[in-house]
Amino acid sequence: MSQLQKPTAPILLRAFCEAAHGSFAVEIDRLTPEGCTAEAPAEWSGDLDFLRLTLAGQAEINGRVVQHDGKRAEIRFFGQIHPLVIENWRQRAA
Repeated sequence: MSQLQKPTAPILLRAFCEAAHGSFAVEIDRLTPEGCTAEAPAEWSGDLDFLRLTLAGQAEINGRVVQHDGKRAEIRFFGQIHPLVIENWRQRAA
């Protein structure tokens, strides 16, 4: 198994979320090519079947909340982020 295929360590990344109930900043961690965990300034509510994330001001990806508890939510993407992009963000954050 290559290093890029292994589960990644937590990474803290700022992002912007656009959902049916508004737009707001979130903090992303546990970022993988398929999804992430996000913490919002308020509890997640409303229609969460579609949202758009702008990650680090550089990449946009669509997804949906598959589980939430208060301000934290697990998001699955409707596509993938390339592992090299995630590794680049990880290196910048270190």
